[in-house]
Amino acid sequence: MEPAGRHAPEPLSDTLRGRPQGFELLQALLILEHENRKATSLGCGSVPQNEAVRLRGPLTPVFPASQVEKLSHDAHDPRPILSTPLFGLGGPDGPLPYAFQEWLQQRALARDHAPAEFLDLFQHRLLSLLYRALRKHRVALGFAEPGATPVHQQLRALSGLLPQGLRERQQLPDAALLARTALLAGGRRSLAGFVSIVRHHFDLPLRCEPYTGAWCEIPPGSRSVLGRGRRNLSLGRTAIAGKRIWDEHAGITLVFGPLNARQAQDLLPQGEVHRQLADLAALYFGPDLDCALVLEIDGAQPLYLKREQPPQLNWNCGLQRADNPTHRQRIATRLRQSARTEHGTRQSDRMLEQ
Repeated sequence: MEPAGRHAPEPLSDTLRGRPQGFELLQALLILEHENRKATSLGCGSVPQNEAVRLRGPLTPVFPASQVEKLSHDAHDPRPILSTPLFGLGGPDGPLPYAFQEWLQQRALARDHAPAEFLDLFQHRLLSLLYRALRKHRVALGFAEPGATPVHQQLRALSGLLPQGLRERQQLPDAALLARTALLAGGRRSLAGFVSIVRHHFDLPLRCEPYTGAWCEIPPGSRSVLGRGRRNLSLGRTAIAGKRIWDEHAGITLVFGPLNARQAQDLLPQGEVHRQLADLAALYFGPDLDCALVLEIDGAQPLYLKREQPPQLNWNCGLQRADNPTHRQRIATRLRQSARTEHGTRQSDRMLEQ
């Protein structure tokens, strides 16, 4: 129930007509165009009569107090008339000389509005182009679907998702990646940025441990083989004993915890969150970085044989009779991409190389 002292909600259109000085130019024009959706957008057509609003610029050398001066109506034209001192031929910074602007004021006092109305034809076009520029470069623009905004393509280009073959090919929706373009646009990808994306999108506690080493196979052409004319035999420089080397930068470890049973179930290799997380890690770090996954689960529960939640060997099975809230189970696995996503990654890599 609403409090008795609260004011009744006022439509935004009525607020604009009652107090137009409290609105920005772009905001006011968006509201007026939203009221008449069948009209041609400003600056996009060749017939001004089909547009939703008429625009008038400054013709007096005064400094503006607001972006919108007034909103008036003409008896012979159903369209509203918006007067703005923001941009035009006159004003203190306009190209018209002060003497000519004073002459226009004298003609207006004599009720001769023909010169001003003639100049308003040009000012309407100039302000319409300014409106188009403001709409294009204003990121947070309402009354439009995210995919229909001009900045949507720019975000895709910065995130590396502009080509048609790279769109919606991952388990994670593209909207989640475009919302964090600032972390994906740079050439250097930090662990802190990856942790920030995971925490905000999945709402899970995560910490990363860098430098998870692993044994890597040496290519046959780079191995040291004894014999005359062989390569890689300089002691202390190129000679290597064996077929594998230890790579300290082979991967990282993602530690999730503390988790409940439901959160841990989604992070297991067959879970939806696990597939999305694997695709995100492959996109953020590249497909060559190994990501170890550690789940820390609080509260061990007895094993129940149920169809809704079947037991998985070595994942959610435990032989106990009662709940143990103090026990913390630790599960270690690796992020695994699906076959479809892995094929799409290779295909996108070939497209980028071409």
